[in-house]
Amino acid sequence: MRQLAIAALALLLATSCGKRQTEEVGGTTDTTLAPEAGISAEPEAPPGELSFDQRQQFGETIRQQLAGIDAEIDQLAAQAKSKGGAVSDRALARIRASRRAVNNDLKRVETATADTWEQVRNRVTRAVEDLEETMGAAQPK
Repeated sequence: MRQLAIAALALLLATSCGKRQTEEVGGTTDTTLAPEAGISAEPEAPPGELSFDQRQQFGETIRQQLAGIDAEIDQLAAQAKSKGGAVSDRALARIRASRRAVNNDLKRVETATADTWEQVRNRVTRAVEDLEETMGAAQPK
C-alpha cells in the first residue's frame, strides 16, 4: 500500500502542470513557466486593427473568413423558398449582392497606399460585417 502511495506521488510530481524553467539567477531559482513552442506571447490583432505593413495578412484573414461565409451562403441557398425551403429568394439576392460588394472592396487592399490604408481596411471590415448582418436577417426563424 505504501509503495502504491509513493508511486502515485512520484507520478503526480512527474506530470505537474506546465513545464517549469529552472535557471539560477543571482542566487535564486526562476520557476516561471517556460513558453510553449509555437505560441505567441502577444495575442493576434483582429483584422480591423492590422497596419498598412500587414495588409497582406489582413487580406488573407478576410479571405479565410469569407470561405466560411461562402459555405454558409451555400447552406442558405439550399434552403431557398424556390427549392421548398424557408429562406426567401429576395434575401439570397441581397446576400449575394453584399458578398460581391465585399469582393470589390477586398480588391482595393492590394492597391491601398499608406495614406488610404485605414479607409480601405475600415471599408472592407464594415462590408464583411454588413454581409454577416444580411445573412443573419435571412436565417429561417
